[in-house]
Amino acid sequence: MRVARLFQVYNILACDHFAENIVNYNIEEKVKMWCCNNCGCGKIYLVSGPKGSDGVNGKDGPTGPTGPTGPGGTGGTGPTGPTGPMGATGPTGATGLSGITGPTGPTGAAGQNGETGATGPTGPTGPSGTGATGPTGVTGATGPTGATGTSGALAVNPYDVFVQEGATDGDGSRQNPFGTIEEGYNAVEPTGTVHILPGNYSLTGQLQIAKEGVTMEGSNGAELVSESENIPFLVTAPDVTFKNMTITSDVPYPVEFIQVGADNFELKDSTIYGPTQSGPSTGWVVNRGIVTQVGVKNFTLQGNTFYSLRQPAYFNPQSTGKVIFNTVFNTRGYVVDGADVLFSGNSWGISENAVDIALLSGTQTGAPYDPVSALSQYNSDANISDQR
Repeated sequence: MRVARLFQVYNILACDHFAENIVNYNIEEKVKMWCCNNCGCGKIYLVSGPKGSDGVNGKDGPTGPTGPTGPGGTGGTGPTGPTGPMGATGPTGATGLSGITGPTGPTGAAGQNGETGATGPTGPTGPSGTGATGPTGVTGATGPTGATGTSGALAVNPYDVFVQEGATDGDGSRQNPFGTIEEGYNAVEPTGTVHILPGNYSLTGQLQIAKEGVTMEGSNGAELVSESENIPFLVTAPDVTFKNMTITSDVPYPVEFIQVGADNFELKDSTIYGPTQSGPSTGWVVNRGIVTQVGVKNFTLQGNTFYSLRQPAYFNPQSTGKVIFNTVFNTRGYVVDGADVLFSGNSWGISENAVDIALLSGTQTGAPYDPVSALSQYNSDANISDQR
């Protein structure tokens, strides 16, 4: 305890063994030098006495280097200080865009009229106007009549050609028709019409219809009579129409009256019939109204009458078309041989047909033939021979 107390009062510089020897030292002396003989270090140590009064402060030494920043983050922002005085006004900014013009104010009161100005110079004279027509003068005497000129010929229209049986030296006009159907056809242009006027026309050869869009149109009282075993008409151009024709033969020939070999053929409002044949129809000469070639598309038979024929029409494989609103009697009926034909609205007269429609083996099933009961119903209860 004594040593500890002494160390609290004095500043002692000593070796590690000084504390062991300080007990024997007279610490009341103000300053002593102590040799630590016991430790053998040979060092001299200064022992200071009690602390005197503070001396005068010396000059401040130079500032030491800044120590490292202490731990801890930046403190919170202090409160905003008071607003400083207003600074000087800055320069004027650029002029902004003009605003929308306001509505026009009400018109002010009219001012007083000023004095009339001096008259300006006279302008140039305008064009002269026509005055009113004066009264008509007295009619002069009629002069002598001139000589009559020669009559002009009317041009023949090649799209409307006329034929009259027995006519001679015709040009195809209505007033001066050709004398034969062949002459009329040769003169007509594609899409034109050959008008067959009343009369009996003998057909001894075959006329090929090879002009697209031609119409062969008969008239009441015109009858075409085949007098050979040739097919009278062979259609090889599309869009051909036979209309209001009456065709027959002097005796039954085993050929058709019209053979169709091109698409879009139409037979309308016509009558095709054969001379009467005796005995059962199974033994009749095979004369037919119409035969379509294989693959002909979109034919139409509409509003016609067929009778006293072996068959009104024979439709070969892959041909397509429609048969509507026709009347057939005293035949063995339409024959469908692998064709696609729509039947609708057809009727059957007296004498009855052996069958009305025959569907041969190889003809498609399904539409437009099935159910067969519906096919019959839509065609005046037709007698259908279904051989498929």
